[in-house]
Amino acid sequence: MNLKKLLCGAALVACGQSLYATNGDYLIGLGPKSRAMGGAGIAYSLGAESALVNPSLIEGKRVMFGGSLFAPDVKFKSSVDTTAIGGANSSPVYQKSDKMSNLIPEVAISYQLDKKTAWGIGMFGIAGMGVDYYNDRPFYGNPFAGHRPSPVTPQNEYIGTKNGTNQLTTNLQIMSFAIPYARRINDKLRIGIVPVLQYGALSMSFNSGAYQAKPDGTYHNVSTGTGTSEDVGIGFQLGLGYDVPDFEIKEVKVKHLALGMVLKSPIRMEYDHQLSAATEAFGLQGFGDKLTQPGEIGMGLAYKLTKDKTILFDYKCILWASADGYKDFGWKNQNVFALGYEKKGWLWTWRAGYNYAKSPIRELSTGPVFDSNGFNYHNYKNAVLNYFNLAGFPAVPEHHFTFGGGRRINQHTSFDFAVVYAPTVRRHFDTSALAQAQTAQMAGGAQMPVQIVQNLGRVTSVSSVEHNQISITAGLNIKYY
Repeated sequence: MNLKKLLCGAALVACGQSLYATNGDYLIGLGPKSRAMGGAGIAYSLGAESALVNPSLIEGKRVMFGGSLFAPDVKFKSSVDTTAIGGANSSPVYQKSDKMSNLIPEVAISYQLDKKTAWGIGMFGIAGMGVDYYNDRPFYGNPFAGHRPSPVTPQNEYIGTKNGTNQLTTNLQIMSFAIPYARRINDKLRIGIVPVLQYGALSMSFNSGAYQAKPDGTYHNVSTGTGTSEDVGIGFQLGLGYDVPDFEIKEVKVKHLALGMVLKSPIRMEYDHQLSAATEAFGLQGFGDKLTQPGEIGMGLAYKLTKDKTILFDYKCILWASADGYKDFGWKNQNVFALGYEKKGWLWTWRAGYNYAKSPIRELSTGPVFDSNGFNYHNYKNAVLNYFNLAGFPAVPEHHFTFGGGRRINQHTSFDFAVVYAPTVRRHFDTSALAQAQTAQMAGGAQMPVQIVQNLGRVTSVSSVEHNQISITAGLNIKYY
C-alpha cells in the first residue's frame, strides 16, 4: 500500500464526508479544551492537545482521544430577474444543503522524556468544507428558441435549476499528522517544533448540461466533475512559550502571566482537474489546481486570576490572500480573536469562550457584462467568483460562542466536552454579469434581438447564502505519572 492510499484511508475514517470549519475553512481550536475556550490556547498548556495549537507547550505522559460532531445548516439561492427583456423573475427559495452532521475523531499523545524534553504524536482533522445541492430541480428548454422545458432535450437546452444552485456539490477534507517536539530552555522559556504531514481531498461537481444518450433515444443528464482528487503535503510549525516574571504596574502586582507565539508554514496542495475544470466550464481562464493551506502567525497570553481561574486571549492572522487557489478566488487575510476562560475544580472544570473573525470571503466588484468595449471579462469573472464563493465554499460565519467543561473520573482520567455555536449569517453577492452572459448566449449571442441588446444590462441576479453551525466535541484525557 503506497503512502497516499494509506493516508487516504486514515482521513476517510477521520473526516467522514466533510467538516465545516469556522475561521475560513479551519476549525476553531483542536480538542475539547481549546474549543470550549473559543479556540484559545497559544499561551496555555493543554497537554497532548497542544500539538497543533502550540507545540512548545506539550507536557506530561498523556493520551487524548475523542472527536467532534458537526451539524451545519447551509442554504443557498440565486435569483435571476429578466423582466427588463420581457422575461420573468425566477423567484427562487433557499435550497438546503444535504450535507448534514459529520463526525471527526482526534487523537493526541504526549510523552515526557525528562524534565526538559517532551515529544508526541497527533492526528487531527483540521479543515474542510462542503455543500450538496443535488436535489435542486433542473430545467430544460430554451425559452428564446420557443422550446418547452423537456428532459429529453440535449446539452444546449439546460437552462439552470429552480433555486439557482446548478446542483453544485463540493467536498474539501484536510487531515494533519504531527510529531511535536518541545524543549524547556530554562524555567521560563520553552520552544517547540512539529513537522506536519497533511492529506487533502477535494471534489467538485455541478450540472452544466452535460448529458448521455439513453437506449430509447432520450437523454440522461449527468453532473460535470472529475471525481475526488487527493494530495499529500509537508509543512512545519514553530512554537514558543514564556512565563513572564512577576512585576508591578502602579502598585498592582501582576503574577502568573504567560505568553505564547506560533508560526505555521503554508502547505502546498494540488488537486488535479478540480478548480481548473470547474472554472473553465464557466468560461474563466488561467485557473490552476493548486489550493495551498495558508500560513499563520499567532500570539497569545494566559493570566491566572487566582490559583484555579485563568483567562486566555489569542490573536492570529491566517494568510489566505497569499495562498494559491484561495487568493485566486479573492479570499482576504483573516484576523482571528479568541477569548477564553477556565475555572478549575477538584471534580468539575468549567470553560467558556468567544471567537471572532471577519469572513475571508468578500463581495468582488462587478458591473454589466457588456459595455462600450464589448464583453467585459473582469466583471464576468468577478460575478462567477461571487457565485462560487457563496454557493460552493460559504465560509461566512464570524461570531462563535463556546462553552464546555471537564469531569474528573479518577486521578488519571477526565472527560472533557465543548459546544460551539455560530449564529446565522446571511450574505448577498451581485452575480448579474453571470446571468447577463447566460441570457445573451441563450438569446443567440451576436444575433440576439435588438431589444435584448438594449436592455440586457438591466438583467439582474443576486446570490444569497444562510449559514449557521453547532458542534459538540468530546474527549477522554488520560494522565500517566
